Amino acid sequence: MTAAPLKPINVAVIILNYQNAPDTLVCLRALAAMPLQPGQIIVVDNNSADSSVEQIMEGWRAFATPVLLWEKKHAAPSLPLDARHIAIKLSVNNGFSAGNNTGIRLALRDPDCAAVWLLNNDTAPMPDALEKLCARLSLNPEAGLAGSTMVYAHDRFTVQCAAGFSLSPWTGSAKFLQGGKKLHDVLATDPAPVEAALSCITGASLLVRRNVLESVGLLPESYFMYCEDTDYGILCARAGFSPAWAKESIVYHKEGGSSGTKNADGYSDFHRPEWVDYLNLRNRIYMMRKHYPRTLPLVLLSCLGVMGRRVRRGQANRLPLVCRAVLDGLRGRMGKPAGLLP
Repeated sequence: MTAAPLKPINVAVIILNYQNAPDTLVCLRALAAMPLQPGQIIVVDNNSADSSVEQIMEGWRAFATPVLLWEKKHAAPSLPLDARHIAIKLSVNNGFSAGNNTGIRLALRDPDCAAVWLLNNDTAPMPDALEKLCARLSLNPEAGLAGSTMVYAHDRFTVQCAAGFSLSPWTGSAKFLQGGKKLHDVLATDPAPVEAALSCITGASLLVRRNVLESVGLLPESYFMYCEDTDYGILCARAGFSPAWAKESIVYHKEGGSSGTKNADGYSDFHRPEWVDYLNLRNRIYMMRKHYPRTLPLVLLSCLGVMGRRVRRGQANRLPLVCRAVLDGLRGRMGKPAGLLP
């Protein structure tokens, strides 16, 4: 029996906000411009310490009728049956996955929800971006997930990645597919070889079928931030759900809006805060220990290169942080990094 085509009206959009209301409102306006509207739009505020929730609600009310929910421990929030624009204020920030999972759980309470679209708040999707994602999954019933063509917001002719990246099982290093290429060249690319090389879809624009979420589970919450989309891609692939690339689904991405890192406007990872540096390395070590333990010696050897780069960049003071990240990843000391977050 052939599954019914996936339509935007059967998709819930999840947007995670952390102290970045202006970008979130830009994203919400882009969604409002879509001719085929999603069934639900859920904004999850990850316990922002600023006035994000107030700003979002005020700005959102200019073109929608959002409902604000407050997190209640041990109880599902009550919700009007006709609510289609929802904001949730969390009392604790437990990271990227935990925040998104709150939105996913709420979305799946709707029996008409057939898929969930995770969308970074520092993105601006084109009006047909969701429609193209749905069409790609409908054409490929074996695919459980689909990603967009991510384009730099500061340079709308250059692609950040085609859906996501390929992952080396030997070192854990990830490489964006089609990254740095011109958009018109990427749009002319055959999607088949790209999808064959696609290990994981970036969580900045990730459409996931309901049956995948029910079979594989929700996003892994141990990472706090970074590598959770990689881990989830591995889990999905091993469960038999292949990734797909909707190349005509264009999403512009600013990068680094919630983490405080410098975005793509002329900056490199040299400028990453210490906590971002720590999480990237710790989480990669943990992920490789979890999924590719046989290659862990090579992964650890590559950490010598990380240390060498820090010294060459004048960041020798970060060497103890690198050692801490490696040890914590090996020992499975995960979650929110104590004493590092601003």
